[in-house]
Amino acid sequence: MGSLVIYQGITCKLLAAEEPFQTRLQIISPNDISKAMQVGFSCWGYPNEIMKEVTPEELECLQNFGRFPLN
Repeated sequence: MGSLVIYQGITCKLLAAEEPFQTRLQIISPNDISKAMQVGFSCWGYPNEIMKEVTPEELECLQNFGRFPLN
């Protein structure tokens, strides 16, 4: 994976699942940290690992359409 997608208006990198983690999103721009935290992202490693685990529904939408939500 590692493809770029849009999650609630935030450009992110879609990271493949790696034990023990499921598929995750990582923000690209530090300018999006505040918005990302408001929609469920958290800091996994300082300073730039702001990530969120992806639900199966979100993953399907991101893989098929490159964005979540669709509207």
